[in-house]
Amino acid sequence: MRWMEMIRLRTLQGREKKLEKLLADSAHAAIKEPGLEEARVYASASFYSDLALNLLWDTDMIHHQGSRVGLSISQTLASYGLVEHSIWSEKVV
Repeated sequence: MRWMEMIRLRTLQGREKKLEKLLADSAHAAIKEPGLEEARVYASASFYSDLALNLLWDTDMIHHQGSRVGLSISQTLASYGLVEHSIWSEKVV
């Protein structure tokens, strides 16, 4: 089953570069997790201090509360600003 874990961070301006590196390092480390197909870092086109990490999974079941690695990353990011951690299931259209 394919699903996506989205971790969004809103932080103070001036921290973006440091946090982009932290997210990129987290994505690079997470890619070794079983079932994780893709990990990408995004920056908001409108608000430079908004960043996101998307983790695309293909596992037997959806982790409705988030993956172990996603929850760990969310907890780490919470010290840098507001974090939204959500799970999305893929729909075939």
